[in-house]
Amino acid sequence: MDLNLLKTFDAVMKTRSVNKAAESLDITAPAVSHALNRLREQYQDPLFIRQGRGIAPTNFAIELHAEIQEPLHWLLNCAKSRQSFSPQSSQRTFRLSSHKDLDLMLVPPLINYRDQHAPHVKLAANIEHLNENSRQADLRMRRVDLILATVPLEEHGYYNQRLFELPLVVACRENHPRIKGSVNQAQFFSERHLLWDTQRQSRNVLDSLVSDKLPQRDIAYTTGAICNTIMLAAQTDWLCVTSQWHANLLSKQHPLQILPLPFKCQPLPIYMTWHQSQQSDTGHQWLKDTLMKITKPFREKD
Repeated sequence: MDLNLLKTFDAVMKTRSVNKAAESLDITAPAVSHALNRLREQYQDPLFIRQGRGIAPTNFAIELHAEIQEPLHWLLNCAKSRQSFSPQSSQRTFRLSSHKDLDLMLVPPLINYRDQHAPHVKLAANIEHLNENSRQADLRMRRVDLILATVPLEEHGYYNQRLFELPLVVACRENHPRIKGSVNQAQFFSERHLLWDTQRQSRNVLDSLVSDKLPQRDIAYTTGAICNTIMLAAQTDWLCVTSQWHANLLSKQHPLQILPLPFKCQPLPIYMTWHQSQQSDTGHQWLKDTLMKITKPFREKD
């Protein structure tokens, strides 16, 4: 079988579109359709069916793609992956799946390191998803090189490395009428709260990190961005639970009280996750080593 047929099939599976697959492969849409027709004859299966304005894979196509993904990746990229990676001359693009709150911490030092040591390497760190399941799906489909998330991917064929931990604190405005330099548990739960609406282990972040079940908080406002919660806390009487790093950063512009949590809570872990097929890729190893280097200051504060 022509290997390019499977390469085309892989592109259509990832994009769910003949036109988008053609663009990614730099070929024409009729060429993609021709390749799919040859595969249909080969396997005696339609492979894709119309669904609304797009196409959906048949069960056979899903099973076929699961079987060929890893060997196809090796066949197409093995030689390139085993070549010695030269940071100073490489023009490779690395794609990270992260979250805007983590990007605020990691992108500036990552870009600074890249500019000094690998000036032609491109970094795409703007691949964001609404939940960790979608991040993991993109890693399985090889749309990203690394996931940066708060939960490791505990499935066969994946590797996880803890980068650092984020201690959590309470933040409120400097002139809060009732909170004056400290907060006990009764005060904490009697106030209204801003909720950092990021799910972890199917729960909000705070509930996922405490051993004892907490009383229900009175939620005044919910947002998916940690910086929004801090800036809103600086302008209202609402409390927020946030990372100490983000609170310290924004307290330079917004007058805040940054206080310890009035109950036991584990720090929020940050992991990087990758697929086993990239273990021999020297460029990918450089990316992982770089992330370990730039996050060393965060680990030293743990």
